[in-house]
Amino acid sequence: MINSSRAVVLKAISLAISATAHLMLLLTMRLKWDIVKGFVVTTSLWCASSAILFSVVGVITQQPPPVTPPQTWRYTQNFYYAIFAAALYILIGLLLTSYAGSVRPVHLSLKDRRSVEDTSIILRALTLATFLLGGAAIYTPIEGWSLTDALYWAVYTVLTVGIGNIAPKTHLGRSLLFPYATAGITSLGLFVASIASFSTKMGELHLRFELEQEGIHIHEVPADVLKGKRIKSEFHRRHRWVVFIFSAGAWLLLWLVSARIFRGSEKGQGWTYFDSLYFTFVSLTTIGYGDLYPTSNFGKAFFVFWALLAVPVMTTLVGVMGQLGFRTVTYFVRRLGRCCPGRHAGRRVKAFLGSRRLNRPARHPYPGISPSSDVNLDIESQAHKVLDATHPTKEVQEFQTNEQLEFVGPAQHTLSIGEQIEKLVDILKDDVMQVDLHREWARIVPLLSLEGGEEDPGSSQPKRPRGSHHRPQVVREVLDANQSESERNKELLWMVKLLIEKLCSHLREEVRGGEQE
Repeated sequence: MINSSRAVVLKAISLAISATAHLMLLLTMRLKWDIVKGFVVTTSLWCASSAILFSVVGVITQQPPPVTPPQTWRYTQNFYYAIFAAALYILIGLLLTSYAGSVRPVHLSLKDRRSVEDTSIILRALTLATFLLGGAAIYTPIEGWSLTDALYWAVYTVLTVGIGNIAPKTHLGRSLLFPYATAGITSLGLFVASIASFSTKMGELHLRFELEQEGIHIHEVPADVLKGKRIKSEFHRRHRWVVFIFSAGAWLLLWLVSARIFRGSEKGQGWTYFDSLYFTFVSLTTIGYGDLYPTSNFGKAFFVFWALLAVPVMTTLVGVMGQLGFRTVTYFVRRLGRCCPGRHAGRRVKAFLGSRRLNRPARHPYPGISPSSDVNLDIESQAHKVLDATHPTKEVQEFQTNEQLEFVGPAQHTLSIGEQIEKLVDILKDDVMQVDLHREWARIVPLLSLEGGEEDPGSSQPKRPRGSHHRPQVVREVLDANQSESERNKELLWMVKLLIEKLCSHLREEVRGGEQE
């Protein structure tokens, strides 16, 4: 038989080993120590901590349960917390081992390791855990609760579930709730934001790997801008759906499977499976009516770990559903506009006229084509007619002559790049909502691919900038882009980045030429 004092000592040793493992993990990630050695030591410490907890649990199960019937799952909440913590240590250790084994074959650089080994998640998770445990420790003597019940209260308070079966009754407890709940909810928001930021970084890293597999390096001006843009667009679309499917699957698992677990733990209350589904749904969506709530020791302990996992999953699912929902609605609105062109013709004319400056006609890279992305025209054929006409009209000749003047000589080309960068920066600075991205791409593609004009032998047609044959494809690619404001800004920054790199390339060539002279 193991007495309570010896069990407390063993749990304290396990906690100390676990804290050392956390510190070792942070130092390995922060100081970029040898990842294999650092993670092996961390995993070994967590396994040792888990072994101690499972030993205590195994001994306790041989003793008579301290809680008498009719309550189900009759061990204390501490008993179940020990099981959950030990299982969590083993799971994290397996994940770290898997990552350490994949680092060297993938050949991650130091910069890539900084993105993957993001310590902000760990630090914010520890901050949130400190708020939960610290609040439970403070409210235990104030309200006369047990520490485990106070922790259960702190979790559904900070996660804004608000079940309400345990609530502060004293004036001091209610007064402290104002700063505690505010700081705790803020800490939770920062933790969820760090998870979203980490997911974004992993997506960018994955995108870079895909581009490099296609021979496109993100730190160099791509030889095929359209190919890189297409890969990027397809990746982001696929990434949104992957996140949605994963989040929806995790949400359903947390809802349906957890309902079955709660039904078993709350047999004493006579819960049916439908009652459990109702409770888990109300808790997942943070509605928290409070008409149903767990009373068994296992139910309360399981709720703490379940809610800390379920609420961030629900937040991620809501965010990605908002993005996909917006894109789906705009897609069908555009389809409806194409099916009923007459109904929206007046609106298109107003939008077209409103986009032009007073008494100053807007210059457009494709004469005769409206800049509105809703125009019901065959853009590719129209652009070919404009750019490849055998006998161009006066308007087209004037357009081509203007284009020629913009690209005469390396110095003028460099100046054009600088002017285009200035225009894009002004758009970003003014936060203009209505931006014709296909027009901007049509402007910068020749700047990126131009190395002097090209002239067909035996043709009397004026020399045309190299890369202009890409423009109809650019128009067709971008008209389907239906981008949000943040993605539009990313697109503009991508343009600025390409132009700056092209400008630097020109300057390097000039410096080399001056040194050779």
